[in-house]
This record gives sequence, structure tokens and C-alpha cells, in this order.
Amino acid sequence: MVRKTVIKRQAVLVLLILVSVAMLTWYFREPDDGLLHASQRGGLRLISPLESGISVIITPFRDAYGWMASLVNARGENEELHREVEQLRGQLVALREADAENRRLRSMLGILDQPFYPDDYGHVAARVVGRSASAWNATITINRGSDDGIAMGQTVVNGEGLVGQVSAVAGNSAQVLLIVDNTSRVEAKVQSSQAQGTVIGSVNGMLEMDFVEKEAKVEENDVVVTSGTGRLFVKGVPIGVVSGVSDQEVDYFKRIAVTPFVDFDRLEEVLVLIPPAGADQVPLVEEGR
Repeated sequence: MVRKTVIKRQAVLVLLILVSVAMLTWYFREPDDGLLHASQRGGLRLISPLESGISVIITPFRDAYGWMASLVNARGENEELHREVEQLRGQLVALREADAENRRLRSMLGILDQPFYPDDYGHVAARVVGRSASAWNATITINRGSDDGIAMGQTVVNGEGLVGQVSAVAGNSAQVLLIVDNTSRVEAKVQSSQAQGTVIGSVNGMLEMDFVEKEAKVEENDVVVTSGTGRLFVKGVPIGVVSGVSDQEVDYFKRIAVTPFVDFDRLEEVLVLIPPAGADQVPLVEEGR
């Protein structure tokens, strides 16, 4: 039974092939106005409207699919562009910060070429890694210490001028007492007139030059520098500029307001001046202040 079914199917297949070959031969041999050609044209006339209708129906769905696909692609591209923008923004910020740091370091190292810088002194560059939180204690912590040759009493500067003095030391860090601290005392002089005095810090972060002789000539905008007396600081380091002079008769000395050159709120790098062996610099305070 199965064999007969297979034979019938094969016979039908052979018959269909022979019919197809015969019709193709007939189609190619008959003239253009023959029966098969006419049937073909009739079929096309019947199918064309159907194809047009289907195309009209399908087109909105096809367009919608294309729009959705382009929207998904655009969203993916937009997210990728956002990631690239964020990455580039981060790189730009890092480059700007590096450029600002390089400019600060160049300015700070430029102080080594100033006339006041002692030829026999060394230096250690350090980064500010901490600040005192109290207005009564103006100090900073730097990331260099005794392992780098830093010791109590050493002068600390930056590219603008005098920062302070090392007041405590550990192996890999140190504390610096800023000149604006209310316990800070800096022997100083007015550069133009050589008038001597002491620059004192205060709890409000201002500087005042006291103990200046009443007869001394001091005017606004005069530059104040370290005098080097008292062995506390290197001589000639810029401190600030005179911003006001009080000369009342009841006072024994002139009282001079000094605006520091250093912007202590934006202090990020400093330079510790290392004296030669045997030099004697006296700390302002006991270690651990």
C-alpha cells in the first residue's frame, strides 16, 4: 500500500514537470498575442490593484516600524554621545586642574630665584592635605615630614610670599603655623623705609604690624617683608602690603594694617625652606601646637 502511494506521488511529480516544460516551451515559441501571453497580461491586470491595495495598507506599518527602529538607534547613539561627553568633560576638568597646578608650582618655584632666597638653603615642595577647623588655630597639614628633611622652625612659603613656620613634625607629614594665627609673630620691616616692627596674626585672619616707631615713615601700599631678626624666618620674604596706618597720640607705636600676599583660603601647595646643617632657626611654639 505504501509503495503504491509513493509510486503515484512520483508519477504526479513527473507529470507536473512535463507539463511545466511543455508550457514553458509553448510560452517561448508562441507570438506575443498568443494565449499564454494574453493570460499573463490578464493575470497582471488582476493582481496589480491587489498589490497596490496591500502596499497602501502595509506602508504606514512599514513606516512606523522604520521610525521606531530609527528612534531606538537614535536613543542608543544619544546615550553613547552622552557617555562620550561626560568622559571628555572629566578629561577637560582634569587637564584644567593639572594646568592650574603646574602654573602654581612654576610660580612657587620661581621664588627660588628671588634675591632673598639663601644660596645654601634647600627646599621641599609639599601639598596641603588638611586645615584646622577652628578660627582660634590657623594651621595646615602638609604631606611631607621628617623623612623628607623637614624640621621644627623651618620657613614655609609659596609663590606669593610667606605662609608660616613648621610647628610640628611626623615622619611623613608636618603641621605649619600660618602667619595669620593669633599666636604668630613675624619680625618684619617696611621695605621702602626699613622701619622695623612685628607682624602679628589675629583670630579674624588679619595681620597687624605693631611696635613700629612713631617717627618711622610708613604709607599705604608699602611692601612688608621679613627682617630676619630673631632667627625665626628667612630674611626678605614678602609678607604683604600696608593697607592702613594708625598714628594716634595715645599710642606709643604706629599700628599698621597689613594685607597678606598669600591667599590662605586657596592654599594648595607650599615650599619648605631647608636650612644648611648647623643653621639655627627657632620655632615659634613648642612642638605639638
